[in-house]
Amino acid sequence: MSSTSTKPRPRVFDRQMSLVACVTVLGSLVVIFDTTIVHVAVPSLVRSFDTSLSAVQWVSTAYLLALAGVVPLTRWANDRFGLKRSWIASMSMFLVGSLLCGLADSMPLLIAARVVQGLGGGMLLPTGQSILARHAGPARLGRVMSIVGIPAMLGPLLGPILGGLILSSFSWRWIFIVNLPVGAIALALAVVVLDRGGPGESRRLDVVGLCLLPPGLALLVYGITDFGSTGAVTAPVVVGSGLGVALLCGFVFHALRAEHPLLDLRLWKNRAFRAAGSSLFLYLAGTNAVLFLIQLYFQFARGASALESALLVAPSAFGAMLVLLFAGCVMERFGARALALCGLAMVFLGVLPMAFIGPDTSDVWLAACWFVRGVGVGAASTPLTTASYLTLRSADIPGASTLMSINQYVAGALGTAVVAVLLQHQVDGITGGRGVDALAELDDAARAQLSPSLADAFATLSWLPIALTVLAVIPALLLPGRAEKAS
Repeated sequence: MSSTSTKPRPRVFDRQMSLVACVTVLGSLVVIFDTTIVHVAVPSLVRSFDTSLSAVQWVSTAYLLALAGVVPLTRWANDRFGLKRSWIASMSMFLVGSLLCGLADSMPLLIAARVVQGLGGGMLLPTGQSILARHAGPARLGRVMSIVGIPAMLGPLLGPILGGLILSSFSWRWIFIVNLPVGAIALALAVVVLDRGGPGESRRLDVVGLCLLPPGLALLVYGITDFGSTGAVTAPVVVGSGLGVALLCGFVFHALRAEHPLLDLRLWKNRAFRAAGSSLFLYLAGTNAVLFLIQLYFQFARGASALESALLVAPSAFGAMLVLLFAGCVMERFGARALALCGLAMVFLGVLPMAFIGPDTSDVWLAACWFVRGVGVGAASTPLTTASYLTLRSADIPGASTLMSINQYVAGALGTAVVAVLLQHQVDGITGGRGVDALAELDDAARAQLSPSLADAFATLSWLPIALTVLAVIPALLLPGRAEKAS
């Protein structure tokens, strides 16, 4: 046999890389699960606290805004304290917040505990990505990110299923308490596995950016959410939204001129990063919107339990897992652009039937559609999360992971908030102005009577995630193709 001169590719996961991946994946999972697991518990929280849907919506919105608010501090904290210390401190605070959520006995306390949880969890994902990038090195970066990104993309799909399983046997408190053993394992591994490292380049904290970006995001989403709950353009809606937009514009103006801004917006000049980030924003906004809608539809309009509604969307997770196992290899062969476009097309085909749903639409048919959607999620998520890093310098990856994380969190917050606003207005006409809150009190007879109108309302709102998926195709056309090499 003749020997070959081809140099073998470096092994993707050696022992150390596998252990580091376990730590960061566990950290990512608990944070991402908690962005969607609450969706399935919304009816339980409405009943337990005897409150409105708009109030319960802040349990999700406050968490996402806290995540987005603390993420910009990641680069500074990692440079100041080192990756290991930052990750351990963030996980510890997240677990304290989870415990407080499980113990909360009022809605204000639960929302406050979710803020603590979000402030702790916000740095886990970008810091974990920086840790992975440092350990992987340039030769393994693309393949490591694509494989380790599997749990991150499955989180929004598996979160409702896990929530349904928990709520079928336990109270809503356990959807937060379940984080404690998982987080404790991750912390113990982190202490042993992660090397201490040292602080990076010490840079001053961008105080101006810190005063502009987090409050701008919070005020903008507050304005949208308050509009949904009041149904009118009130002074708080106008002032909150207007001030939020002004602060965000001020941050953009500042960030493009500062030497070390809180978020390095100059990375958007990179074509692949800009394309992946824009497409991912639209795709994730649509994903959070449709997950919010489908859980409420099954539980409120069809009377399904939390577990039944979770199992009805479970085929989406199975479809995604089938594709994610080999999506990285397919992307290497055909390029990020081709795989992302195929994935978005499948997502579109899977969600489109929701726009034509009726009171008698078969559950089997809906489950089949969600399986198709899951296949699309598996195909689209790998190129959209990986392509942005492949054409960046290694020195830019920490800043890029921070920017992509805040992009992800804001997309989720806005997607959920906007669809909640629209749903409130749709259902007002059906319930005589009582809104979505009245749906939690329907008995079987009243639900059967309103079923056709409710199906029409949810079908109409399904056009929002469908439109966002179509829009996500436009920037995806600019993703790297097969022949384009990483710089």
